[in-house]
Amino acid sequence: MGKGGLRVNTPHVIHETIDGEVIVINLASGNYYSMRGAGLDVWEVVQSSPGADPTAIAATVARRFDAPSDVVEREVTAFLEELRREELVAPAEDGVGPLAADGEAAGEGAARAFEPPSLEKYTDLQDLVLLDPVHEVDATGWPHRKPDVAQA
Repeated sequence: MGKGGLRVNTPHVIHETIDGEVIVINLASGNYYSMRGAGLDVWEVVQSSPGADPTAIAATVARRFDAPSDVVEREVTAFLEELRREELVAPAEDGVGPLAADGEAAGEGAARAFEPPSLEKYTDLQDLVLLDPVHEVDATGWPHRKPDVAQA
């Protein structure tokens, strides 16, 4: 993966954190995903610090865990590459945003045991997601429909 910064691939990707798990839907592909373990931390850092590069993201996440930083950074870097392949993150157009402070969101409190980030991919609702009218929107996103060019 290059050294460029990353961001959540909006508007094609929507997400919600529920009970320590991140649920992500790629509206372009119709796939949905579940992130667990340190994946929650990785997603939180990417979301709160758009434009941060993979090295900085990995270092920030590593400080949250009671584990050798090189092990955490290696796992996080591989996880970021997997997110990029699935088009859940994309290159940031403009420079690096500030990284979230270590005590924010999922990283609150003392360092904790490291559970490698995991990404589970689900394709069983792909047809339903792709049928959703949210795909029929213009660049401003939902709920603004694309103009009907057939009637022009």
